[in-house]
Amino acid sequence: MAYERAAGHAAVFKHFAVDEADRPEQSCYQYAPVFPVRLGDGKAVIKRTTGPASAAAAIARWVAALAGQGVGVVTPLPLPMDNPAQVGDRFWVAYSWVGGRPYTGSAHDVAAAGDLLGRIHAARPAADGHEDGMPEFGWPDHDAASVEEDVTGLRQVLGKHAPDLLDEVMARMEPWLESFMARTLPPVRDGGLPRAAVSMDFKANNLVYAEDAPVLVDPDNAEYAPRVLDLALAALLFHNETATGPPRLFTTGEWTAFSSAYRRHVRLTEAELAVWPVAVRYMLLEWGVWTLIDAAEWNDWDDPRTRAFLRDLATVDVDRFPLR
Repeated sequence: MAYERAAGHAAVFKHFAVDEADRPEQSCYQYAPVFPVRLGDGKAVIKRTTGPASAAAAIARWVAALAGQGVGVVTPLPLPMDNPAQVGDRFWVAYSWVGGRPYTGSAHDVAAAGDLLGRIHAARPAADGHEDGMPEFGWPDHDAASVEEDVTGLRQVLGKHAPDLLDEVMARMEPWLESFMARTLPPVRDGGLPRAAVSMDFKANNLVYAEDAPVLVDPDNAEYAPRVLDLALAALLFHNETATGPPRLFTTGEWTAFSSAYRRHVRLTEAELAVWPVAVRYMLLEWGVWTLIDAAEWNDWDDPRTRAFLRDLATVDVDRFPLR
């Protein structure tokens, strides 16, 4: 699918007073509109953020509080116009451009990323409560039809793009999907797990390494959610969409480095440790299955690097990422 054209967002650039000469022709990111621009004397990025206005404002306060504690994260630029702002029916935000390099998959980069996630989860900024407008994590409510849709979609995608994996993956995934509401959801939803404001999209492609320290440059999917789910998401999807990292999930050694750095800042509760294998399965069935199916819509299975990652995701053992 094509990158979104800047011409389709003229009202956004008008709101942020970006001259036509200072805007790109298209988004720098395939899956959403993200536009590098020049604002005043500096480089910036204009991108969509979460609505409604209360949520956009809460995310802005959250990242500002994190940055105030020295955590590496972008913050909205101070501008004479509203930022974040509603333009049409969507919400947009302008951030400073973060100069640096992408994730490389090195031992240093893996540990530094785990350290950053731990610092984010350990922080207690004023905006980390749902009462302050932070978007609430939504629990799924799958009926038989939605389960069948996932099963059918997964079967079709694997049948077309990874037929050698079809029987193996479906033998494991189909019973899990069918029992999700009864066996996987309740322990996570009802376990009284600690919540925090979390990014819910902590992946390597959302980090820029500035002076070898990672900065989270896409905090706009943040929610008030069980922090263990954000950690499980990183375990499974950290290398997704990352052209400069390895075409697979974490190895055992990489996970040990990532999680050890994370746990230097976060003391996981006994309830979190006990539910962890179920939390990983939860994220595999909710986010992993969606990733496998959605990749076909973007023709990502046709890319050798992405296909290797997706094959690893489809066959991953949920015990590959221990915390005990």
